[in-house]
Amino acid sequence: MSDCDSQPDDRSSPKTRAGGFSIVELLVTIGIIAILMSILVPVLTSVRASQRSVQCITNLHNIGSAFHSYALENDGRLPDPGVGDQSWEQLLFAFYTGSFQCPSDEELFPAVGSSYDWRDTGQDSTTMAGKLLADVRRPDAVLAMESLSGWHAKGKINVVRIDGSAATIPEEECFKDLSASLRPGN
Repeated sequence: MSDCDSQPDDRSSPKTRAGGFSIVELLVTIGIIAILMSILVPVLTSVRASQRSVQCITNLHNIGSAFHSYALENDGRLPDPGVGDQSWEQLLFAFYTGSFQCPSDEELFPAVGSSYDWRDTGQDSTTMAGKLLADVRRPDAVLAMESLSGWHAKGKINVVRIDGSAATIPEEECFKDLSASLRPGN
């Protein structure tokens, strides 16, 4: 037997792969990644929307606290923008250093400088403008809210109530509350 005969014949043995992936393996991997992305993107979008809503509710809670601080400094009276040349936001600047922008508002804040409104209804029985905080007999009454509903969920609006609680409620409930008297029985 010669040395040549002891060497295995490369032509007769099965071919071994030199490394890498076949086109089928690459397509399967890309398909799996695409499926995972189609699941992940809506989840991430939902998480970001929830994060913006929570930030908005936090802003409203802090705005509600600023209204209470304003009242404490002004003999129990809430601001009355109709009396002076200042907006309610300007009247609260000494008590609130946060943002008046809802993170989901890309239309109203750039135009008017605030994403929020408050219970300045113009009707004596429902407005809080210039009223004594002690005169409000409904602690669950809406104090401030987003200026437009639907920024976080269709038909919903973020609000802060007189008692300081902040929540997301149906817009109809908010509008009904704004038209209800602050002193039940009146």
